[in-house]
Amino acid sequence: MRRNIRTDDLDLLRAHAVDGVIAVCVLVALGIPESTVYRRCRARGPWQLLAPGVVLLSTGTPTRRQYLRAALLHGGRGTVITGLDAARAHGLRRGELPEHVHVLIPGARQVRSVRNIVVERTGRLSPNPLIRDGLPVAPVERCVLDAVRRLRDESDIAAILTEPVQRRMILKETLEEELEAGCRKGSATPRKVLHAIRDGVRSPAEFDVRTWWLSRPELEPVHFNVALFDEDGTFLGIADAYDDQVGLVVPVDSVEQHFATPQQVALTERQHRAYRAAGLHVLGIRPSRVRTDPDGLLRDVLDALRVAAALPPARVTWRPDVAARA
Repeated sequence: MRRNIRTDDLDLLRAHAVDGVIAVCVLVALGIPESTVYRRCRARGPWQLLAPGVVLLSTGTPTRRQYLRAALLHGGRGTVITGLDAARAHGLRRGELPEHVHVLIPGARQVRSVRNIVVERTGRLSPNPLIRDGLPVAPVERCVLDAVRRLRDESDIAAILTEPVQRRMILKETLEEELEAGCRKGSATPRKVLHAIRDGVRSPAEFDVRTWWLSRPELEPVHFNVALFDEDGTFLGIADAYDDQVGLVVPVDSVEQHFATPQQVALTERQHRAYRAAGLHVLGIRPSRVRTDPDGLLRDVLDALRVAAALPPARVTWRPDVAARA
């Protein structure tokens, strides 16, 4: 029997693949018998199966992108990537990628999750998905919320949800609307984090400090991320946390001092001098103390509040920072 030349034409096969990934039905259409395809995917064979009916035309560990391509083929037409992989495609960087990739498919389709591919059916897919880095992806608000619904750690959730708001990629209201429109499962902790974002929090460090602050009955609530101005209207800076009753500014030092650049240190010192010149008292907080020394931190905050209260009233005005409201 004459061998079909296409069975050995690897360049031809790769030309029909994307990132080295191809559907079995395409290989069969190119003239390779289905039995040959699966034989080549056996142990020690030159190919491997990434999902039912989806082949990687090489051996070795597949790349993340190849798994994403396999997930798109497995899901079929209209499938889009969500979760942190989609967030990465949008340019977001916070959060640790899970072992699995997560895709959304039209609600009427019956496709199951397999191995490293989580398949979720939804009735809220756009007919024109966003294309980022050559991949069809869910919108920013959908992908970050899909990612955090599967997490439990509040700080990890805060890191992921605050990034697009901090970078002004989306409005916090957009996140809230998406949370209400989506699945209720796994929404309790994201809802708590979004409440903090609504209050001005825009980093995981600030979220941890706010959570600790509100847990201490000795402390009154403070404002997060407010713009401060002196009596002449000159902008002083953005206070991570601010007690307007006594004039206490609380910078949240999310970057430890020995990691800060000389320019960052100099800028911080100038800003603190400007605060003090306007009659404000300043107490910097390292977020790590929330976990390692909560009682000592409380004593320091109470001392700072007493000092601030003993000073003459600060000559400042404040308003929510635009970035915090964006």
